[in-house]
Amino acid sequence: MGRTRASVLVRVLVAALLALLVAPSSTASGTEREQLRVRVYVLDFDPLMDTGTALTIDRGWTSPIALDEEYRSDVRIASGGVVDQRIVRTSVVRGYPVKPGGFTFTNAQYVGCLTDHSPTYCGALIDYPAVLNTSYDARFGSACDALAKGRADEVWLWGGPWFGYAEYRTVDPNTMCPQVARTFVVMGFSYERGVSEMLHDLGHRSEALVQAGIGFGLWDRFDGQRDRYGQDDACPTAPDAAHPEVGDAIRHAGNVHFPPNAYCHYQYDRAHPVVSDADDWATFPNLTGRVTVVDAATWGGTQRGFMIWWLGRFPRNPGAADAVRNDWWRYVFPAGRSHPRSET
Repeated sequence: MGRTRASVLVRVLVAALLALLVAPSSTASGTEREQLRVRVYVLDFDPLMDTGTALTIDRGWTSPIALDEEYRSDVRIASGGVVDQRIVRTSVVRGYPVKPGGFTFTNAQYVGCLTDHSPTYCGALIDYPAVLNTSYDARFGSACDALAKGRADEVWLWGGPWFGYAEYRTVDPNTMCPQVARTFVVMGFSYERGVSEMLHDLGHRSEALVQAGIGFGLWDRFDGQRDRYGQDDACPTAPDAAHPEVGDAIRHAGNVHFPPNAYCHYQYDRAHPVVSDADDWATFPNLTGRVTVVDAATWGGTQRGFMIWWLGRFPRNPGAADAVRNDWWRYVFPAGRSHPRSET
C-alpha cells in the first residue's frame, strides 16, 4: 500500500513538472476551445510461453496498462488538455499477430528472433488487414467492426520486438477496413520499451499528418531541422562535415530526432544554448517574432521531456487561416470527435 501511494505521488509530481514544459502554448483564459476526444480500442498481443507464463511476465517487460496511463497523461499535458484519449476496450490476445502469408510465430521462432533476427519472418510487418478484421473479442468484434460502428476512433497494438508493427499506420477510407469510410490511425507499441518511445511514435505520426495538412513551407518555419534527417546515425563528440553545427541564426522548434540545438540524431541532452522562436507558435497564426534561449535544460535533458516540450509547441488555437487550421492537433487526430469546452 505504501509503495502504491508513493508511486501515485511520484506520478503527480512528474505531471506537475511536465506541465511546466508546455505552459507557453496555452491560450487566453476564458476562451471557448474544442476538445478532441479519441476513443481507443487496444489489442494487446501477449502470448503464453511454453511454461504457461505470459510473454510480458516471462521477460520482465512493462505492463501496457501502466504505459497506456502515462502516455495518455503525457499527451493530455502536451496538448494543453485539447486531446482526451479514452480507452474504450482492451482485448488481451494470448497469441502472436499474423504476418503475410498466414505466418504466425511459434514460441521457439519468436525467442530465436530476439537473438538472431536474420530470418525474414523476424522483420516482416504484420498483415494489417487480417489483424484489423479478425475478431479477437466476441463481445466487441474486430477492430474494423468497432471503427465502423463508431465504438472506436483509432487502434493501438501492443506487442514485443519483431512482432511486426510500424510506429504508426494511417489507414485511408474503405481500404484495410472496407466498411470504414474515414481515415484512422493504428499505433504500434512495444511493451519492451517505455513511454518515451510511445511519444516518439506519436511524434513521427504528427510530423507526417501536420506536414500533409499545412505544407512543407510552413512546417519548415516551425521545424528548422528537417534537412538533417538525411544524416547518418553516427553522433561524433563534436560537429563535423557530415554532422554540422547548428548556426547562429534564430532556431525553431526542431523535430522528433533533432532538437533545435542538436547536430546529430537523438541528441536530447545537449547543453548548447540557442536562440529559438519555438514558444512564439503559441500565438499562431499571429506570430510576433518572440524568441527565447533553449537547451537541454529547457526540456529536462531526456527524450520524454523533449517530446512533451516539442509537442507542446504545436499551435492549438480556434479557427483557420488560408485553409490551415490554427489547432494542429486536429491534423494529428483526424478521427477525433470535437467537443466544446471552456477554459477558465
